[in-house]
Amino acid sequence: MQILKQVFNPNVLRQWAIVFLAGLVVLVTTACGAAQSSTPARDSVGSAGPAQNEAMYPHKDTVRDTSAADAKADRMIRQAEQRIENSDENALKEAAKNIGKATQQAADNAAENTKGAVNRAANSVERNLPNG
Repeated sequence: MQILKQVFNPNVLRQWAIVFLAGLVVLVTTACGAAQSSTPARDSVGSAGPAQNEAMYPHKDTVRDTSAADAKADRMIRQAEQRIENSDENALKEAAKNIGKATQQAADNAAENTKGAVNRAANSVERNLPNG
């Protein structure tokens, strides 16, 4: 309860309001007054401000040459596409090798299974024959 009384104390709220209003006054006066007083007159004969195409600062920082960055971006895109194509080709070659290996292994397994089945059948027939 003491904390709430301290936070909502009218004297503290009044002090915060004064600080806020003083900051607002400082902000408004410097923002509105600085631009007018800091720009010198171009000539003394009738011109009170900068030329139409000239901003507050005389240098042009809005126009940039991006051709080097564009060329680098294009080069990086081409390299990425080549890497994708190469990895796709490598994957296809690897898949073809894997299919060949898997097919050979399946054929070997089928041959072994057939031999095993023939041997089991022969053993079964020998067991079922009456001893002569």
